[in-house]
Amino acid sequence: MIVIRINQLAEQLGVHRNTVRNWIKSGKLPARSVSGKRYLVSEGDFGKLCQEFSLDRSNLKLKVVRGAVAPDETEFAVVDENLKSLGPKSDLLRPDPQWGDVCLTCGSCAGTCPISGVDGLDPRKVIRMVTLGLEKELIASQWPWKCTLCGKCEEACPMNVEIVELMRRVRGLRERDRLPGPLHKGVRMCLEKGNNMGIPTEDFVDLLHGLAEEMREEGCADFKAPIDVEGANLLVTLNSVEPFAEPEAIKHWWRIFHAAGESWTIPSRSWEGVNWGYLSGDDESMKAIVGNIVKNMERFQCKALLLPDCGHAYYATRYGLERWYSEEMTHFRVLTVFDLLVDYLKKGRIQVDPSIHTQVATYHDPCHHGRKSLKAFGQGYFEEGRWITRQCAPRLVEMYPSREGNYCCGAGGGSWAMPFREERIFHGAVKARQIRQTGARMVVTSCHGCRDQIAKSLRHEFDLDVEVKHLWELVADSLVLPSPGSRQTFSNGIRT
Repeated sequence: MIVIRINQLAEQLGVHRNTVRNWIKSGKLPARSVSGKRYLVSEGDFGKLCQEFSLDRSNLKLKVVRGAVAPDETEFAVVDENLKSLGPKSDLLRPDPQWGDVCLTCGSCAGTCPISGVDGLDPRKVIRMVTLGLEKELIASQWPWKCTLCGKCEEACPMNVEIVELMRRVRGLRERDRLPGPLHKGVRMCLEKGNNMGIPTEDFVDLLHGLAEEMREEGCADFKAPIDVEGANLLVTLNSVEPFAEPEAIKHWWRIFHAAGESWTIPSRSWEGVNWGYLSGDDESMKAIVGNIVKNMERFQCKALLLPDCGHAYYATRYGLERWYSEEMTHFRVLTVFDLLVDYLKKGRIQVDPSIHTQVATYHDPCHHGRKSLKAFGQGYFEEGRWITRQCAPRLVEMYPSREGNYCCGAGGGSWAMPFREERIFHGAVKARQIRQTGARMVVTSCHGCRDQIAKSLRHEFDLDVEVKHLWELVADSLVLPSPGSRQTFSNGIRT
């Protein structure tokens, strides 16, 4: 057996550490975790990986352990006996030793969690409850629902305990009719009606036609809402909050698409991109909701999918695609808001005026677009959002800490939709302090929930004198619109 450490192996191979983690998580590199953040890999499996990626094993510094038993046996000879379970094992919450046996109870997770102490719990106590078999008490607790699944605890954990996945598992074990807030109702609505709010297809289509008429009145001549267009380059999903409560916000993207000459469409059914199955721990429903998006991609033969204006929605959809629809995913590209806007700006498909927004601005990193995507997919979006912001608002300043170490705003994990307002405000106090310390007058973010929490909650609760904008709203407000005769159209990124 070969003993590996993720950071050391990643450095030797010249890849990101999350790439190695993804190899292990996907089974591409079969490995078993042991003490000290190490993994055991058979020499044969490691050799296959080296062969597949043309890696020269002779140049790698590897530790080989003799006498370890086969990977499919219960224990490894090199595992310290003291690391075996300290309490009764639960059949529901302990399928993986990463969820307790390796916890050092060091408190690193509790120290970085913004809601440690709420309801008398913190991530460390949750792990101990799992280890001690106190599953009923944990499932009955509201604390896992007040957790925003932000991943700060995992970032701090020296043993790589999968705390966020455990929280989702706990949520999934709660009886569906006892879920706090509208999460379960939203999941049922999405499965039955195609969106979380239950908006009828006829009403949705009428709304889009009405917004298209407004676009024409506002200077976008001949604009039409491209509904159910076969062969479009881009299929666009929506956050149902917008057609339900903020229809004007839909036009931000429409103005950008119009200026870029994009070929795009919106499906009339199953257009919801936000996946509350992920938030409620309901993998079966999560899979079905992602499957509806896949069916639309196949139905309309679109070349790319633009994931919705919400950090968790991008994460949940991509997670679901890679987990359940990997084959179907090979037939189209998956784009984030960053991918599309950077491409438009760098290729000159849209022009923006940086003199419109002269105030000092700061950028808030959504946990799912940043830290969590980096861990799950090997790519987090940090610099892209800042680069786009600087094109429109050059006076950008940083929060501290920022990027991978940034703090959750307090609205993630479905908290904005759940009846825990006081806890959500308490959680967001750290973010409010970060914003105030920058001296910025405008906050830009790429997540609908983050924008709502900062604009509608933290700004008032903590007396923040700031304007809050979606990233794409900032771009739309900064657009230099081409004259009707000079506007170009594009198909699959090619000028026509």
